[in-house]
Amino acid sequence: MLTATHMAIEVPLPAPFLSGSFPRRQFAKGAFIKQPDDRSGNIYLIEAGKVVPFFLGPQGQDVPFKELEAGDFVGDLSAFGSEEPATYFQAIEDTVVLVLNRGQFLEALRTVPEFAELVTKTLYSRLRIMKQLYIESRLLPMKARLYAELIRHAVRDARGRLRIVPAPTHAELARRIASQRETVTKQMSHLVKMGVIDNSAGYIEVADEAYLRSEIGKELGFLDFK
Repeated sequence: MLTATHMAIEVPLPAPFLSGSFPRRQFAKGAFIKQPDDRSGNIYLIEAGKVVPFFLGPQGQDVPFKELEAGDFVGDLSAFGSEEPATYFQAIEDTVVLVLNRGQFLEALRTVPEFAELVTKTLYSRLRIMKQLYIESRLLPMKARLYAELIRHAVRDARGRLRIVPAPTHAELARRIASQRETVTKQMSHLVKMGVIDNSAGYIEVADEAYLRSEIGKELGFLDFK
């Protein structure tokens, strides 16, 4: 048994088909890891970096999904014979991936329970997020979708406050919530004036998380926002 480790991830891999080594590939920020016309059959395990999957619509507009990080897979659905139509996977920072072909991926699922559990948890997490985003798209107005995205994208610091480092551009936030940059800019300025967020240090700090959650809660009713 080989174990691929990097940062916080630990992935058990069966030694017989790895022959003591595991192929790695590096992708610079902005590079595409996988595109719809990729027929290689490879599945990529992200070892370091971040990747954004997005669907490219017929008019050229794109719809991004949850960012993928260390421990997530790129192209795993193709191993089960299920393609992701028009889905692109782009590195949003320098990224290192471990490469498995389809046979190796399926063999690991069959022979290594810990690996199968990792894949199951990854798919479950993706399904949970997609369900939450679907509910939000149906129930939340633009500003509440923005509030939800700010909370979802932030990380707690040592003081327990939410921070987004580095701060995304307003165009990036608009892309995430299917809105317009001008509309997001107006709402972000409003939040700054209210003291709900602070972006003076080059990153976004949520100073009043309770306000954002309260506004989201008004729209979701009895449904919980996580």
